[in-house]
Amino acid sequence: MAEAQLSLNLDIKHDASLSDFGGPGWMSIIDAVRQLHVGLIGQLYLFGSPATGKSHLLSAICESFIEMDRSAICLSLDELIHTDVNVLSSIENFDVIAIDDLEVLERSSQWQEALFHLINRSREGQRQLLFAANQPASDLPFALTDLLTRLAQAPSFKVPNGHDLADRQALIDSILRRRGWQFDERIINHLLSDGPHRIGGMMDVLNYIQPMFSNLGRNNISKAVINDAIRTIDEQTLAAELADITSARQSDDPDTDQDNQTIPLDF
Repeated sequence: MAEAQLSLNLDIKHDASLSDFGGPGWMSIIDAVRQLHVGLIGQLYLFGSPATGKSHLLSAICESFIEMDRSAICLSLDELIHTDVNVLSSIENFDVIAIDDLEVLERSSQWQEALFHLINRSREGQRQLLFAANQPASDLPFALTDLLTRLAQAPSFKVPNGHDLADRQALIDSILRRRGWQFDERIINHLLSDGPHRIGGMMDVLNYIQPMFSNLGRNNISKAVINDAIRTIDEQTLAAELADITSARQSDDPDTDQDNQTIPLDF
């Protein structure tokens, strides 16, 4: 694939599917993805709190395009912000470009300008762009106002927060089916009722408890193993909640805010 030609690791993770987002809270977003598939829209902007599934959805969308024999690439700006900004110019020939963690560009006017030019070149080449950030485009604290204008032109959707049980159930069913994993019903019920609500936290818990069952036959799962898994879910859920509290406090800290100088660019 073309991704392998890049010097940086920008590969699709190949562990996501649009079926993971079969819950009712995702219907409008999946409908927009279908419009992307047939070319009715050229861009899509997703926003929401951390760990609500934005990155997972970007990977799933890219996977869906690859299955349609389109070239697609998904990158995290949080991972790239300290690398060569010219990496953005090296990906402009992909049919679909997904750009995650958009908010980190607050740190660099150079990267903001590079993204602005990538959007312009992608429009000229009729490429499709996907964006994900923790807030709407209008709220991004970017110095480059013309970039904000470009981002605001994309259809925008806030991702569900995971509070809907049906959304969580659809995600777990899809992941377990795709990975071929089987858990006792009591474990799944506990995860749905008492585990993390956010997609990222749920997936972390699934990955954490799966090794507990990897060497056990379905008939060899004891009550003690099930209780251990439930206890692990509780521990991981508490850890995720504490991490959310810490992140919220850091976001509210005024010392973390930075003043931005407006940098206009000609359209």
